[in-house]
Amino acid sequence: MRVAEAIQNARKAAGLTQEQLAAKAFVTRQAVSRWETGESEPGIDMRKLLASILGVPVADLLDLPDAPACQCCGTPFDVPNMPFGTNADGTENPDYCGWCYRDGEFTGSGLDEIIERNVPYLVQATGYSQEEAVSFMGAVLPTLKRWRQVENRDVAANLRRSSMYVCPSCSNVVWASGEAEVTCCGNVLEPLAATKNDGALHATVRKADGFQEVHVLHPMTKQDHLLFIAAIGDDLIRIKRLYPEQEARAEFALQGPCSLYAYGNDCGLVEL
Repeated sequence: MRVAEAIQNARKAAGLTQEQLAAKAFVTRQAVSRWETGESEPGIDMRKLLASILGVPVADLLDLPDAPACQCCGTPFDVPNMPFGTNADGTENPDYCGWCYRDGEFTGSGLDEIIERNVPYLVQATGYSQEEAVSFMGAVLPTLKRWRQVENRDVAANLRRSSMYVCPSCSNVVWASGEAEVTCCGNVLEPLAATKNDGALHATVRKADGFQEVHVLHPMTKQDHLLFIAAIGDDLIRIKRLYPEQEARAEFALQGPCSLYAYGNDCGLVEL
């Protein structure tokens, strides 16, 4: 099914107009119309957001080839010279390719390694940028046989390895998608280490109309207040900056599975 048809069918099944879908995806109605007529196509990250909004598997919006594919790396078996994997007794394994499965064992240890190995080939075959190729594989691979039994989370996504920093002098909040050397006000900042919520923060999360609302019961005084609430998903991060004497509340567009955090000078970074 073409992407245009898939988006239109999913939108109608969700009972949304083009205007309503556009509002939830933070785009114009004209953009949605162009997607549905095939005049243009949304990028990989936008397709992930659309899938979350419309409640469909992201693979439905990726226009995947019909040919059978390796259930580890996703490469179609109709690629020239594509070998089948082999079982421990030497027989062919029709589920996996020879690059991923050999003599009854997988050749790669995890999603990160598989994606790193295959991204250059996907870039060459599709014209995607490297970032788009990583995002594409991060969406597709968890749906394949080898990875379905693994935790349902895109462990290859860089944003899952995000680091956040807070300056002790000016309370500036800094975010980095990986390791970084961060300084502010002459201070060398260390990445915040999150702790599990042991009851120090009472948080409620409500999902409705394509959003999740996070509310933390907190006094929010000048001496003791939360600096931010953050939502970190596979390919999106959103940070709500908070200030004394306001409610500790944030609203985030649904972005698929994500982790929620709150930070205060007294409690530190807490995973809600």
